[in-house]
Amino acid sequence: MNPFNIKSGYQFYWYNLKALFTDKHFVGWGRKRTGRLASWCAKTFNGQCTLYEDGFIRSIGLGVDGAPLFSVVEDDKGIYYDATQPSKLENLLNETDFGDLPGLVNQAELAIEQVIKHQISKYNLAQDVPNDFFPKNEKRILVIAQTAGDASLKYGLAEQITTQQILQAAIDENPDAKVYLKVHPDVASGKKQSDISIDSVKQYAQIITESFNPISLLKFFDKVYTKTSQMGFEALLLNKQCVCFGMPFYAGWGCTDDRVKLERRTKKRSVSEIFAIAYMLYPKYFNPYTQKESDIFDTISTIARIQAKSRQLKYLSNTQAFLFGFSRWKHNYIKPFLRSRNHQSLQFINPLFGQSHLKIAQQQGLNSESTRPGVFYIWGKKAFAEVESYAKKHNIPIFRVEDGFIRSNSLGSDLTQPYSLVIDSQGIYFDPTQPSDLEIILQTYDFDSDSKLIERSQQVIDYLVENKLSKYNLYENKLLQLPANQKFVLIPGQVEDDASIKYGANSMTNLALLKQVRLNCPEAYIIYKPHPDVLVGNRIGHIEEEVALQYCNQVITKVGIDTVLEHAYEVHTMTSLVGFEALLRNKKVVTYGMPFYAGWGLTEDKQICNRRTQRLSLPGLVAATLLMYPTYINPKNHAECELEAVFVGLHEQKQNLENSFFLRFKQNLRNKVVRFLLKIVSRFS
Repeated sequence: MNPFNIKSGYQFYWYNLKALFTDKHFVGWGRKRTGRLASWCAKTFNGQCTLYEDGFIRSIGLGVDGAPLFSVVEDDKGIYYDATQPSKLENLLNETDFGDLPGLVNQAELAIEQVIKHQISKYNLAQDVPNDFFPKNEKRILVIAQTAGDASLKYGLAEQITTQQILQAAIDENPDAKVYLKVHPDVASGKKQSDISIDSVKQYAQIITESFNPISLLKFFDKVYTKTSQMGFEALLLNKQCVCFGMPFYAGWGCTDDRVKLERRTKKRSVSEIFAIAYMLYPKYFNPYTQKESDIFDTISTIARIQAKSRQLKYLSNTQAFLFGFSRWKHNYIKPFLRSRNHQSLQFINPLFGQSHLKIAQQQGLNSESTRPGVFYIWGKKAFAEVESYAKKHNIPIFRVEDGFIRSNSLGSDLTQPYSLVIDSQGIYFDPTQPSDLEIILQTYDFDSDSKLIERSQQVIDYLVENKLSKYNLYENKLLQLPANQKFVLIPGQVEDDASIKYGANSMTNLALLKQVRLNCPEAYIIYKPHPDVLVGNRIGHIEEEVALQYCNQVITKVGIDTVLEHAYEVHTMTSLVGFEALLRNKKVVTYGMPFYAGWGLTEDKQICNRRTQRLSLPGLVAATLLMYPTYINPKNHAECELEAVFVGLHEQKQNLENSFFLRFKQNLRNKVVRFLLKIVSRFS
């Protein structure tokens, strides 16, 4: 059973019902109803029981909000927060001989350094404590409140004492310190009740209701008091004193001041040893953003990367977002990409009959007193002079949005859901007339010092080439009949009114490119492949075949791009993404415009961009373009993810289409209807 796939308690019930008639191995979640049922079934039917729970590094957001899991613990003895009986974790802490595990403690110490550096906790969406939040030169003690009815209190031998009593003990034992009470994040968010009446203690302690990052907060304190909170262990990681009035997993091993005793815990352990066992041996890790099995180091680096991105966008939280230039069919699909930005609301501005975009936005609450200043999103390079002028005058950030580079299993012009977008704060990747976020990354990031990123990038390259993936993944790869002993040059056609042509290739046409390549390569066998959007009639850029054949040797349609690239010796292009895909396959690429991948020393360029001076490796280019710049959502559930999860989702989609005549028929019919309607609309527009 894979606990990472469990979506509800009903799945546990169904699994246990089947277990009654098979192996009598029952499973459940901790000491919740499913866990209690599994334990009862195991005792009643003489079976086995395994309990699952969140790991100690759980997720980015809160569990009550459905944030995806990074880790779970799997325990066949009990569960770690239940001190009324042994657990697998307790047994490991009592029995593990680190002499049999050379290097584990050193690895644990490295992981602890990373936990502290990146301030990794159980939940990882909270803000850092402002530097001026606490008075200077103040000795501070922290009492940690928990949620009412929490299982760790009932089973952690902590019900015999109240948080009020703990608070009084902290005051009595530290007369020279100011005492603070930290409210649990689930309580602060309104999801749960606290185990103490907050109002009743305001006269004794300063209340912290803000949802601060625990590591960030604990750095300001000398000592903490808790019943069973995980923050007590995080205090130990920071070399703080920790007083426990319950029996959490880290108490009883000689590192804490224990006000409750547990005779079963006989071993003396260092903080590093407890961490090694509890955070590295005990849990299982899974990266929900890449959909791969993981470990603590990958988990920390993934969360840190997402945290850094969130911090950059923190000023966008609770703002009203106004979206310009998004056709109505895009309204629903854009929402998952903006979910992590925590906007107060999304206002799509689609006026009729020439109405003012800005006036409509103001009518919908732009910069009203009840909202924070807004943020503008504009599709591609669409121009809204009045809107952009207003944004500049009022210091409102503008982000430009476009499809990403690994998009879908069908054309965007067929109105299919994309699984990647780029959201750029400075420009947009296909416009070389000004910097973009992608160009800044490519120009300034030190890829040589980030070996893990480069290794991951190379794995992405290998996957793309091996699985023949491209932007749209539209056509099947077929065998081509081509003459032997020829130098094949591929010219990918483009959509001629595309902004990348206007801004990156001086509005060059497909026919002009054909003529220029024939002039530059008079002896070559030239293959021309029209753009899929043009081929189906959705966009402009068509060349009659007899005209094209005056300058090329063959026109190829409805064949996967990978098939053609396998044969090509060179690719000549204006700004097509095919040039980037050719680089992945170690082909020579000649650019007649200035696409995002040109100017970095990997292509032969007919134009020059003086801003682009860094010389890049191919993995560096791919790392920035596919791993650092875009935003991805999972094709399965539309949750934000990493590129690797998109790979999995697209592969499954493609397999389902290949294996189901009904699904293929349904998609083809839908696409034909969309194209027919678009042609009708275009005649009247």
